[in-house]
Amino acid sequence: MSEQTNSANLPGLSPQMQENIRSFLEDILTSLPEKVLSVALTGSCITGDYLPGKSDVNSVIVLSEIIPKVLDALASLGRRYGKKGLSAPLIMTPEYIERSLDVFPVEFLDLKLIHSTIHGRDFFSDLFINKPLLRLQCERELKSKLIHLHQGYISSSGKHQTLKLLMMDAYPGFFPLFRAMLAIVQMNRTPPLRKEEVLSRIEASFGIYLGPLRKIRAPEEKARFGTGRQAIRELFTEVYQLTHELSLAMDQISR
Repeated sequence: MSEQTNSANLPGLSPQMQENIRSFLEDILTSLPEKVLSVALTGSCITGDYLPGKSDVNSVIVLSEIIPKVLDALASLGRRYGKKGLSAPLIMTPEYIERSLDVFPVEFLDLKLIHSTIHGRDFFSDLFINKPLLRLQCERELKSKLIHLHQGYISSSGKHQTLKLLMMDAYPGFFPLFRAMLAIVQMNRTPPLRKEEVLSRIEASFGIYLGPLRKIRAPEEKARFGTGRQAIRELFTEVYQLTHELSLAMDQISR
């Protein structure tokens, strides 16, 4: 593993956001000088899907240990930097990473693909992801989405705005699953990072049309939902159906 301290030099971020990240890093290292092993950026600021003024910057901090004193320090920083567009960081220890690869292969594959280490050791580039466990989690998560969607539909009592929010909340979680699915079926090909490229590759690989997800794909495109009750219900039906088809596809992949 390499060790480094870099500034966040990502073309999609404004100079002000770059400065916010540098300040955030300095405050972390000042507050927890002996605990911080690594700080990495992740999420849309890496994939190119970042929307200035709408997206948050996500980060992962690897610590030597997690104790109340550490949590208190990070909570103080979180309140300050949350107003500046930086989400509360994920925190973990090296031991947690090692012991959790078999439980969360989808999430760790996404970190492996989408991160930029700006301080310390790179804990994610060399992770080994078990493909059978990855397939199992993909199938489980897709089936869980189905349960969440039909429970949400029942709970909405026919209120189309509630259905709209239900689909918007479900949307981001598809992409770690999609990258994992592509890693499973395209063994020697790195999954794409940008969301549109992910959608296109899934369609080509699984033969499942994902147009309904494109209608809810990004904050600036919420208007594509339309406002009519019938349009929202039809979109929900389409999203539910494609989720079902994706779960069947994962079930049919050889174990």
